[in-house]
Amino acid sequence: MPLKEEITTGIKTAMKAGDKPRLQTLRFLLSAVKNKEIDKREDLSDAEILQVIATSVKQHKDSIEQFRKGGRDDLADQEAAELDILVGFLPEQL
Repeated sequence: MPLKEEITTGIKTAMKAGDKPRLQTLRFLLSAVKNKEIDKREDLSDAEILQVIATSVKQHKDSIEQFRKGGRDDLADQEAAELDILVGFLPEQL
């Protein structure tokens, strides 16, 4: 199954389950993919979608670090939960 379809299926599943954090994260991810497609003016391959996900993961890690420094553990925990969802779409690291 192509990665974009997998994300869309995840959105539908999260809607049915009422899992708002997962739904919000996957919608954000799909939005980032569609914005990249608009910029490129063609559909993205799975490898390019993985690059979008990796960029989002890096941004979430940076946000967690900044929130921890600022003493906002509640926001850092929220970012960490979103990070776990995004990491699920990346291939296993060696």
